[in-house]
Amino acid sequence: MDVRFSGQALYCQISRAELATLSSGRSVDLIVSLPRHRSFRVGVRSSAMSADRGGWQLESDPTGIWLTIPRAELEQLGQTEMFAERLMRDFPVSSNQQMRVILEAVPDAQPEDRSVIEITPPPDSSAP
Repeated sequence: MDVRFSGQALYCQISRAELATLSSGRSVDLIVSLPRHRSFRVGVRSSAMSADRGGWQLESDPTGIWLTIPRAELEQLGQTEMFAERLMRDFPVSSNQQMRVILEAVPDAQPEDRSVIEITPPPDSSAP
């Protein structure tokens, strides 16, 4: 799972294998190690409850964020082999702000179908 934050949005990108894990009732987690033996976790799990019964939930504390999505909505993803598919939901964070959560399931790309350009900054000339 890849996770990005942008403004008032949380963007989670999962593979089809991770989608299958979620659909089977297990969770998918991204754990980021931090200095001082700490970590930050983003966890996504499915719920048997429907959206109108509280199946969508977003919880957080200083150690992580936990997203729960109704299983019935997760089952709508993964229907195509060529296109990414998304679920989106807005969660209130204050009386006048919302956080948009985007869960995107991407098709499994073959390594030869991907191109990466790596740009490495020049070495710091002020370093000894």
